[in-house]
Amino acid sequence: MAWSGGNGGRPEGPRVGMRLWLGVAFATVGVITAASVYLMVRDSSERVLSERSTELALGRTVALADRLGGSENPEELIRGSKSPGFHAWYFDVRGVLVAPDPAGPLLRRIANRDVAVDTARAGGRFEENIGGELTVVAAPVFTDSKIAGAVLARYSREEVLQDAIDQLGDDSLRALAIAVFVGVLAGFVVASAIAVRVKRLAASAERMASGSLDPPLDGSGRDEIGDLARALESMRASLKESFGVLTADRDKLAAIFDGLTDAVMVVDREGRVRFSNQAAKDLLDEDGQPPEVIQSHLRRAAEAGFAAHPALRVGDRAYALQVRDLPAESAVLAISRDRTDEMRREWAERDFVSNAAHELRNPLAGISGAIEVLQGGAKDDPEARDHFISRLEQDAERMSRLTQSLLTLARVESLGASEAEIVDVDSAVSDVVKAVKAPEGIELTVEVEPGLAAKGDPTLLRQVLIGLLTNAYKNTPEPGAVTVRGRRDGTDGVMLEVTDTGSGIPTDEVERVFERFYRRSESRTQEGFGLGLAIARRMVSVMGGEIGASSVEGEGSTFWVRLPVTQIQATSVA
Repeated sequence: MAWSGGNGGRPEGPRVGMRLWLGVAFATVGVITAASVYLMVRDSSERVLSERSTELALGRTVALADRLGGSENPEELIRGSKSPGFHAWYFDVRGVLVAPDPAGPLLRRIANRDVAVDTARAGGRFEENIGGELTVVAAPVFTDSKIAGAVLARYSREEVLQDAIDQLGDDSLRALAIAVFVGVLAGFVVASAIAVRVKRLAASAERMASGSLDPPLDGSGRDEIGDLARALESMRASLKESFGVLTADRDKLAAIFDGLTDAVMVVDREGRVRFSNQAAKDLLDEDGQPPEVIQSHLRRAAEAGFAAHPALRVGDRAYALQVRDLPAESAVLAISRDRTDEMRREWAERDFVSNAAHELRNPLAGISGAIEVLQGGAKDDPEARDHFISRLEQDAERMSRLTQSLLTLARVESLGASEAEIVDVDSAVSDVVKAVKAPEGIELTVEVEPGLAAKGDPTLLRQVLIGLLTNAYKNTPEPGAVTVRGRRDGTDGVMLEVTDTGSGIPTDEVERVFERFYRRSESRTQEGFGLGLAIARRMVSVMGGEIGASSVEGEGSTFWVRLPVTQIQATSVA
């Protein structure tokens, strides 16, 4: 089953940031508000101007009369007061027109202008509305509290209102533009402030989703975003605590699985390894995939629910394999156990039983035959009697050696770690060389560094070296040489080596010579039961050391023992 990824629930299409759409929303509100205010102010202004047009005309005329009373150039002041819809004329105290040009067409069309001027010259005010759109106003001009003349004004409400409305419209449009700009600016500022906080929360949520639960969230705000931040912070703390518990449980399980000697793997339908413990690493290739011979059983288990094999060969190893389907996980669980050493022991034990039976059958047959011959009268012949008694002795000795080897192996297997003593290596090697005499045609060389001492058991070490030296003599043809060396190995070890010039050991058998009951292929015609090196390995292990071998076939072999180094005391133990 193939797994497919998604977009995390995000809608398709271009992404629109909160800052943008919040800014647009605030700007739209600003535009609508400003437009509404603009229309309302314009309508209200038109109505107010229309209702108070007469008051405006009178007030403007009176204000102009006040300025004329203190002016030395009334003509200039009259000309400057002219505007759309408003025209004024200045008459002196005699009623003579001073400014502007008396031939103006508007002045001739004003009805009752003489009455209005005379009323103002007399100190009164004249107001008259003509046709609802035109207002005629006259007001006296005082200089030093004396009447100096009169102002006649014509006020056209339609023209004045239009001009005022046009100016109001321009001002309103400017106000509208300013309001829109302020609204947009305020919208983007507020939107940015909100978006920054929300974006910070989104980044924190993404970190939490990716598994980063350590950085705390800022929940200092007192609004809804602050409430959301505090809720996320509470969730983060809870998740961190939960993940801490899960991580601890996972680490415990990982330690348990890595401590298993059985290989454990979880493999999905595509053949990808989701989980594997340390023991499973040897089964995986460079790409981290199980070999094809195991994958076939994985596929079978995925189809049938279960698959097994008692001894599946993978390279030069044999594995017991069990595979179960995990439907809920869309994967299979494979557990394999390395049976190589177990099967080798079984084969070696079977070989040992066969060899032991053969070894026991020959001396037993010889003993039985010698007894029969002696009982048949050979006991009366001194020469024959001595011959068959010697045969009985040899066969009995052979059976004794076999029995002794088995007892020694059983005894050594039951040993625990021995208490370390100080072993004088030079003295131990000298005792071994004296105990095992070199055969004729074999030259023995001893090379031991002076003052060399190791931690171990003197008796066990001598037995190990006697076994190695005996094997070296036995496997070195004449003429040959055997060398025993003792030297420091780094700063914390002592290396003891026994090197021969014999036939050597095949590469694929070097690691197996220390197995119980194992006998090399070319040595099976020789006496022996394949127990000597297995016993030696156990003895070295009891002393806390290591044993191994290296060999070049046709040139010879070197067997070595490595023990921890120590210092010789004043009264050393040899």
